[in-house]
Amino acid sequence: MTKFLLNRPAAIGAALAIALVPRSLLLSKPHLQQFAALLLAVMGAIYAGFALQKGNLSQIAVEVAAAASFFVGALAALWVSAWVVPIAYIAHGIWDYAHHEGSKLAVRSWRFVVVPTWYPPFCAIYDWVAAVTLTVIWSLRN
Repeated sequence: MTKFLLNRPAAIGAALAIALVPRSLLLSKPHLQQFAALLLAVMGAIYAGFALQKGNLSQIAVEVAAAASFFVGALAALWVSAWVVPIAYIAHGIWDYAHHEGSKLAVRSWRFVVVPTWYPPFCAIYDWVAAVTLTVIWSLRN
């Protein structure tokens, strides 16, 4: 896991999440919550896109189901509580890590869809830093 966290894509993901903090501070709380929910829905769909491009039928089904769950999470964030977003970002980071080569989270009875090796660490670290950032910003704005 240390190698996963310390590689260059992970550092770029963290830097990007931190670079977006000023934008987050400029948005009103409702607009930031809506933007974060929308981004969650988009992030969920990315693996479905990889699966449609390179996957077999079972991989496509798994990735579309996961994308649908993140879409439902985005709706829950809009309709129930925005606090769903940081929790879902953490869950999406775990989903990213499960796609990483050598991950102990990957289920061996079926293989996850093949994605570029740089993408899982980039996205996972972005997700986790964004989750912490949103939690801090929303806590301070209450």
